[in-house]
Amino acid sequence: MRITILLTFLFLTQFSFGQESRKEMAESKIYVRATYFDKKNEIIGLQVRTDLKDTLIENRNFIKFKTEDFTDYSDIEKTEIYYESFRDGNYRLLNRTLQTVHNINYNKTEEQIATLFGEQVKTSLEFIDTRRSYPRDSLVATDKTPRKYFKTENSEVYALIIPDLKTLAVSSNGHFYTKQLFGDNYNDISEGIKNNFQTNNRFDIQSGDEIQLFYRRKWYNDSTGIAEYEDKQFKNFKYIGDTLIDGNKSLRMEIEGYNYLSGSKDGPEEFLMQVSDSGYYYGHQFIPFKDYQTELKIIEQNGQKGFSLQGVSKDTINGFTYEKIVQATPDAYRYFILPFFPMPFVEFGNVQGIITYSKIKGIEKGTKRERTYKTDENNIRDIYSVSAQKVELEIYFIDKLDIEIEIKDYENDKVIGSIKAKSKKGINSFIVKTEKLEKGKSYSVQINYKGENNSGSFSNGFKSKH
Repeated sequence: MRITILLTFLFLTQFSFGQESRKEMAESKIYVRATYFDKKNEIIGLQVRTDLKDTLIENRNFIKFKTEDFTDYSDIEKTEIYYESFRDGNYRLLNRTLQTVHNINYNKTEEQIATLFGEQVKTSLEFIDTRRSYPRDSLVATDKTPRKYFKTENSEVYALIIPDLKTLAVSSNGHFYTKQLFGDNYNDISEGIKNNFQTNNRFDIQSGDEIQLFYRRKWYNDSTGIAEYEDKQFKNFKYIGDTLIDGNKSLRMEIEGYNYLSGSKDGPEEFLMQVSDSGYYYGHQFIPFKDYQTELKIIEQNGQKGFSLQGVSKDTINGFTYEKIVQATPDAYRYFILPFFPMPFVEFGNVQGIITYSKIKGIEKGTKRERTYKTDENNIRDIYSVSAQKVELEIYFIDKLDIEIEIKDYENDKVIGSIKAKSKKGINSFIVKTEKLEKGKSYSVQINYKGENNSGSFSNGFKSKH
């Protein structure tokens, strides 16, 4: 079926991240409306769902909800009222006059007579395989597997239900389809819509203020459905002071970090952030000072329609609550702006970024994560330039080894310094003499090692301070 590839891609890309429990994946109230003809997918609008109240109809519990269709959230084009119920493997959707829109027994795997878009029809079932593993023919469907119930005579008329989430994730009447957007960022924007959150990002900081951005990998336990985490890295951003560059005010910022996976430390290094009365630049990206609130709209770029979503949300980490501005587009990245500190950040895949610590106007909140030290594998502890022609490395080895260290220029891959040495078990310090380094330029470091029982290599990089 034409739509199957699109649906599979949707779930593969959106189901890799979420909140504390898999069930919260369906908390997003934002939907995309689109058409799919001649293998061409075109977005035509957006939809927001608002749950109103629980109600009893024919001795069955329903949720009364409102849908609003639009291309710009500031100008609602159509509003509808529906009643929805999941009970004992049966899904029912009623319109505002209590006429049946959908009536499907989603525990059935054989053909059935169901109601789709107000019409009683013979339906068939397709399980949507969202796994990344192969072979595909080994799928054993569970209540987590999306189930597409489609009109046997026309596969473009269907309703796709995810039983354990109790959600109608996608529906198509044969002309256009509506699909729910899944992910933390859409949940965050939905929270902002519900609570009418607003904020302004004109920060007020003083020298020495800082934040810690902590990244962790996140996935769901297949058995329990509970989110599990793996520490990935943290980055500390500190405001040092102001300076003038060509008459323009710039903030002097310092960044340092630590990678839990490799055991290596990054920085500290300094960079400049140009700021004016209207906003600031992070690299080439301009972040305007303004009031941020919910903004949902269809946009057109390079002749194709997409969407631009924005909302304000709040995170609470170990008792520390902070605001964040959430932005989403159809691409694979998730974008965030902090109202209280000039440091936007990005998430990708199943990596989640959270603010674990802040010091604003000298007031500390949260808990600052500290580096750990890996002792079960070889790893670089630190790299830094001690002069314009000398680099020091601190490396942990789990055994006595013959090692070779090379420092290269990233631009031309030229070796500008190297040594051969023997390591001891534990922490080792090495000095490598180099050709003249350029201040602020990045260089790569390659370590090759060989011993009686193991051999291999690992690498990293550094930015010269001299």
